[in-house]
Amino acid sequence: MLIRVIYWSLLPLLWLTVWAVALCNIKLRRGMLARRGFRAEFGKAQGRRQPQRPLVWVHAASAGEFLQAEPILKRLRERGAQLAVSLGSVSGLPWLERIGHWPELVWGGLLPFDFPWNARLLLRGLRPQAIVHVQAELWPSLVWSAQARGIPQLLIAARTGSGTNYRAHPLLRPFFRSLYWPLSAILCLTEADRDGIARIVPGHPGLQVAGDPGIETVLARLREAPPPALPSGWATPGAPLLVVGSSWPTDEALLLPALEQAFAAAPDLRVILAPHEPTPPRLRELESALEAVGTLCLSAVEGTQTLPSPAPKVILVDMVGRLASLYSLGNMAYVGGGHTTGVHNVAEPAACGLPVLFGPRSGNSAVAGLLLEAGAASTAGNEQELRAALLELLRDKVRRRVMGEEARAIVQAQAGAAQRCYEAVVKAVPELRQGR
Repeated sequence: MLIRVIYWSLLPLLWLTVWAVALCNIKLRRGMLARRGFRAEFGKAQGRRQPQRPLVWVHAASAGEFLQAEPILKRLRERGAQLAVSLGSVSGLPWLERIGHWPELVWGGLLPFDFPWNARLLLRGLRPQAIVHVQAELWPSLVWSAQARGIPQLLIAARTGSGTNYRAHPLLRPFFRSLYWPLSAILCLTEADRDGIARIVPGHPGLQVAGDPGIETVLARLREAPPPALPSGWATPGAPLLVVGSSWPTDEALLLPALEQAFAAAPDLRVILAPHEPTPPRLRELESALEAVGTLCLSAVEGTQTLPSPAPKVILVDMVGRLASLYSLGNMAYVGGGHTTGVHNVAEPAACGLPVLFGPRSGNSAVAGLLLEAGAASTAGNEQELRAALLELLRDKVRRRVMGEEARAIVQAQAGAAQRCYEAVVKAVPELRQGR
């Protein structure tokens, strides 16, 4: 109880601190401002609650965590459950809009600040039969308030991240134990995550490894997204084709010099480059930097058999939403983000059987860790390391194939994770076991 009193007494100071930081952080400010109309919006949503039907509340931090929960949401919808979905960041709102038309969705929006009265208001209005948290997104007031009401809570895709497990530090362990112990099931991404959480709550009866439920979304997206029709003469069959996905300027600062040597070593190399933000200014910068090898935008070549002479060696992706299908054209990949806040989606190229290169900041991705552990991926912290890794893949076609097969196998092994997580939710909610 002392832990809760200390936390709640610090919340006003934390709230003021967040607002102070938001003055200089546009994304955080958007999130804080978006929460101001929460009570009015939630008041309207309560009218959609049907008490005779079970409701499962899913809470995710942002877009990535929402995509991990999406397969479970779809199964619960088919089961006849009502749903509530809360997010911690505005980055997930566009993805939440994709399910906004579901009649089963009672409420979806940003979780208000973690004052205990906000948690109690939501619990009274939604009356959930279970709460599903994703990864490490455990808001203390929500967890404790749900525990006081005897509401089953689960954590899916549970992670401790890479590096030092600060949650297990002797000074912090009691606080995090108070968050993990009330959970009836903790379904971890990997064995390392399970072991890390076991240091916080040793002997927890619901601690197990279930895998990444978001892999199902990745595989579905690949099935539903046919590759674009590029000119048949652009790339030689069997020749190296590198797909660069979601690259940031910090990635490109290392990648472009490495590509210069790669083109010299393998003249038949072709590259599809999809910048994280394909704005016209950024595309013009890339066109200028790659002028020596020639570039064309995807929108200009898709569906045509006409190429200028000499044919460009790089296709710039000047649209969003196409990356998953483009990986299927390549035989190796570089994924951006590993030199900024964290590597982007490495599961998509891995599922296509591509060996993957990325920067050193990959602790945010459990799949990246599995790929590195299996030797199906490589990290590059500087230009020399990236050049060496790229040239090695270009020289050794067999290594490229073996790494790619291992990458595909790792992703396929995660394919049943969503069903395992869903079954754990059903097990926790008797009303769901009874069906519609």
